[in-house]
Amino acid sequence: MSTAPSAALPTRGERLAAIRDRLGPFARPHRRHLRAALVASVLVTAGQLALPWPLTWLVELGSGDGSGPAALAGLPGIGGSTLGPVLALLAVGLALGWSEYFQRAAVAKYVVRSVNDARVGILTHPQGTADRAPGELLTLVVSDTARLRVGLKGVLVHVLQHGLFLLGVSVVLLALDVWIGLAYLAGLGVAIGVALVGTDRAAAMARLRRHRESRVVNDALSAARSGEGLIARPTDRERSVAILTQLKGRTAWVFQGLLGLTACLVLTLAVQFTESGRLSTADLALVASYLLMLHYPMMRLGRQVTRLGPQLTSAERLAGLAEPTGGGTT
Repeated sequence: MSTAPSAALPTRGERLAAIRDRLGPFARPHRRHLRAALVASVLVTAGQLALPWPLTWLVELGSGDGSGPAALAGLPGIGGSTLGPVLALLAVGLALGWSEYFQRAAVAKYVVRSVNDARVGILTHPQGTADRAPGELLTLVVSDTARLRVGLKGVLVHVLQHGLFLLGVSVVLLALDVWIGLAYLAGLGVAIGVALVGTDRAAAMARLRRHRESRVVNDALSAARSGEGLIARPTDRERSVAILTQLKGRTAWVFQGLLGLTACLVLTLAVQFTESGRLSTADLALVASYLLMLHYPMMRLGRQVTRLGPQLTSAERLAGLAEPTGGGTT
């Protein structure tokens, strides 16, 4: 009996299509903020990719050529041969901080304004609510839009920023050596598949949790109308939150573990290619720098991809209440 509802559930593609068709019109007037976030994310990725280059510059200086950077900077008497790399690192850091600020600001504007328009539009013209009490509808819309507004901002920021950085590192590794780039892409593909499985499982658990919350709201409204007392059962919610947190942690652990093994493979290949003369010492330092820089983004990306599941569940519930043609305020 419990397997029948799950067999009738729509596929991931059908759920995403429903969200796009029903909630997309609310976000359409704010696409300029999404475009600005994409541009800022590209700049952030460029800054992240440029950070290791001053290190390779220093490695080349250590190999014997110490006059180039100071001459290029035009300040031969200040800072010596390390002035060029220091100034380059300072410029990259400033550009990176500026780009990340505008990226987060643009994502916040896009998400907050789109979700606020969806809340107003759904409450103004709700669909499929004949069997819902007004209080239940209000609770559902307010709670799901609040979750979507808070969670989607973080997910978009990290997926855009760290996802583009992953793509940029893959391109750089392919440019350095095809076999190194292919080895990294293979490990990345397996890790992304694991993350998507975790996203689907998190979405299914969040869907069950939303159903429980709806039953609690119905019981509360019925008790309020009848004047009876309501017995609170917080343990169910606490248990579901704990299980969902464990799922996110396990998915992130497997995701990071796969990418860690991939990093070991890539670094081993880079060392072997350097010993054979296929790569230079500066290239080896560049590969090692990128692998070290990927640790934090991988940790964040593995968690954020899994967090996308509950956000999609909230968006799916809101899409079921929105008009098929949608609408939005400018």
